[in-house]
Amino acid sequence: MRINNRFGSYFLAMEVTAAVGLLGCGSPDADTSGKPGAQPNVLLIVSDDQGYADFGAFGGRSDVKTPNLDNLANSGVRFSNAYVTMSICSPSRMSILTGRQQQRWGVYNYGASLPDSEITLAEQLKEQGYSTGMVGKSHYGSYAGPEAPEFPTNHGFDYFYGKEGGTMDYLRHKAADREDFTTKMANHLGIGPFWENEQLKDTTGYSTDIILDKSLEFINRHQRDPFFLMVSFNAVHLFTHQIPEEDLKKMGVEKVPDWDPETGTWAEYLEWYVNTVKPNTPEGRKRYLYHLHRMDDAIGALLGNLEEKGLRENTIVVFISDNGGSPRTYAINDPLRGNKYILDEGGIRVPMVVSWPEKIKGGRVFDKMVSGMDIFPTLHDALGMEMPRDREIDGVSLLPAIQGEVAEAPHEWLFWTGFHPTGEPKTYDDPDGALARHDRTYNGDLNGWAVRYGNWKLRFYGTSGTYGLYDLSADIGESNNLAKRHPELVERMMSRYYQWHENIKKNHEKYKVPASSEF
Repeated sequence: MRINNRFGSYFLAMEVTAAVGLLGCGSPDADTSGKPGAQPNVLLIVSDDQGYADFGAFGGRSDVKTPNLDNLANSGVRFSNAYVTMSICSPSRMSILTGRQQQRWGVYNYGASLPDSEITLAEQLKEQGYSTGMVGKSHYGSYAGPEAPEFPTNHGFDYFYGKEGGTMDYLRHKAADREDFTTKMANHLGIGPFWENEQLKDTTGYSTDIILDKSLEFINRHQRDPFFLMVSFNAVHLFTHQIPEEDLKKMGVEKVPDWDPETGTWAEYLEWYVNTVKPNTPEGRKRYLYHLHRMDDAIGALLGNLEEKGLRENTIVVFISDNGGSPRTYAINDPLRGNKYILDEGGIRVPMVVSWPEKIKGGRVFDKMVSGMDIFPTLHDALGMEMPRDREIDGVSLLPAIQGEVAEAPHEWLFWTGFHPTGEPKTYDDPDGALARHDRTYNGDLNGWAVRYGNWKLRFYGTSGTYGLYDLSADIGESNNLAKRHPELVERMMSRYYQWHENIKKNHEKYKVPASSEF
């Protein structure tokens, strides 16, 4: 049985949830790869710009319905104090795949790449005989195709079906859709065909459905092998106004026009880009939730398919958002302050779940500080794989904590940089132009930084040159600045940050990978 999410499952949440619950009976072609003692499968699910409050099990808002994510959280361990290594997509995704701080090879912003010399989870698992696949958004460098070192099939993935770049259009997936655009505009909007390994393939449909279908195909094709599948949704990244027309009609909301390439230049496109998102999208929160709920349906179908094939018990499922919810899509990060692009909690603390029914007791919450870069060593530990010995791995295995063997915090310290931590403040030819207004919209951290030490967090606000010290055990919303009350702690944490960053920068000569702006 397969749940059909294609049209209107958002409007049938109760029926979908009930259908998922019926998928535990197995199927005639179930294989021993999912049975006790077999090598576990690994399913890594990454959402895009998901708000911290936009997940029911994490204390979601009343308008949020994520029954399948909630079931996943209840089946495993929910990490309430989980972070990613950067407040934007590309750098944090690199860290998840490698277990290392991406600053080690010079990545502080969009536009940099994942060098040949870095080792990914896919490469490690492939060496262990796993079939490896990535479906969805690949955002590890430029739009350079299969020749680029960061292209998924060059970093251990046997199979890739997806698109490069930070934004993926939800609906336009043909080469012909790009014809009236400049290459720069089409790439920036994520318009055009999907890569299937080294071939571009035209397709039609809604991106979440396409990602689901190709993921199911991969699982079905490799159900008799141990497999590693990374499902990388573009939901709930902008542009969330893009919804199939029949669903817009069911929702009773008007269609928001996309950018018309005949209307002007790159500068004029940026004006549209800045003006089309929050607060100028009618019923924007409703549109955002459409994509969130459709992604939840797709996750339910993936988990249901594993149940049907007898694979769920011995599949390690990891879910994480790549960074905090965006201020431009109507995401909500309550009770955290801030959002994607900045180093407040709302930019870097994310929902994270690990579920492995055969080995991990479900229904638990782990409230100590962890990081997305811990996924790499945790999976090595769980699968009995040897870690790379020729490099420093910044993540640590969470398996002892997940299995309830230890209660100590896996990390005492965590560190974050801004986009240009040693650079000059950004200047603009036109202080009121689209690019300047874009940057003010998200108030990005350029030369700021942050440190976690136990329950304490120190923020350096680069633009103002001021510091904020917060006790997150009592003040998760970072509202009570204690820096003046604890100057010695500020000094210690500041000193430790600079010591850490100097150590990180020792790698830069080796890699020579410049950071650059998305724009």
